[in-house]
Amino acid sequence: MKKSNFFRTVLGVAAAMLISSGVFGQVANPNYTQYDADRLAPTNIDYVTLRTGGSTTMGYYALPDPVYHPNYNLAGTWALTAGFTWAWTLPGGVTNVTPGGQPANYVELRFTLAGNYAVTVAETSPAAFGGCADASPTLMNVTVVAPPVATIVTADPAQACGDQVAMAVAMSFTEAVPSTLAGYAFAVSELVENIDASNAVIGAALVNNPAFVDFPMAGKLKTPALGGANPNYTYSFNTSALTVQNGLRTRYTYTALKATDAPAAATAGVISAISQKSDYVAHAGGADYLTYAFTDASIVVIVNPAPATGPIYYIPNNFAY
Repeated sequence: MKKSNFFRTVLGVAAAMLISSGVFGQVANPNYTQYDADRLAPTNIDYVTLRTGGSTTMGYYALPDPVYHPNYNLAGTWALTAGFTWAWTLPGGVTNVTPGGQPANYVELRFTLAGNYAVTVAETSPAAFGGCADASPTLMNVTVVAPPVATIVTADPAQACGDQVAMAVAMSFTEAVPSTLAGYAFAVSELVENIDASNAVIGAALVNNPAFVDFPMAGKLKTPALGGANPNYTYSFNTSALTVQNGLRTRYTYTALKATDAPAAATAGVISAISQKSDYVAHAGGADYLTYAFTDASIVVIVNPAPATGPIYYIPNNFAY
């Protein structure tokens, strides 16, 4: 009979923000933390983004029984007693793709479809210890969600005459995760240019700020600045004051970009807290974190100087004099 159910709790890659408290340093990789203290009826959910390409691989550890593995957490040796196995029961849409050379209590699961999954794991002793299997496997609930969708909602306004005050620009983020987990990394650039009557640029840009709005991966947009509720989230930023500059038509362009600290090879797009977490195994294997393209990535505002009326020309009075 085992001493404590706690020591058999499954640990998932769910980040620390998924739980209000947890036990750290219980498995070889310190980025992994306890999924749920109730191993039979957990209330937590491990959220996973279905990566572009149609599958996401996540890693999980099952904490070994301390009776049979007394040296597991001794001075960080993570030593397992030989012969013990961990049987993972997987529903359709989930496969075990654990690479060779991994510890027996570690598994990598590949999720290929969005949806809700119940995954269980049971530790079994070898014949030398009676060949006993845990009759009450530990349960983990996984929800695989579609990638985040982000867009600039505000449409390009009609061209204005003269100086205008700053305007609010609305953005939306769609992702089926709780508000406590919704976080988004992206930037918005500001480009200000003088243009002629055919919209051709005159001279150099007046302003070219690639981080007019900046929510890096290390400082994502979250509540309370992020509004809305699962799955529809909102955010609004203000443009600069929209003034006519140099007496010429002036165009203000605001473009949604990838976060300033996103991988150099990444294309323009949003990274969510859950999508970044879901790239953990892929990133460790050398792949970059994925960005997800904006549906509408820009808004353009043009302000025009009022036309200067010239003098009137007429047939002079002395024309026939």
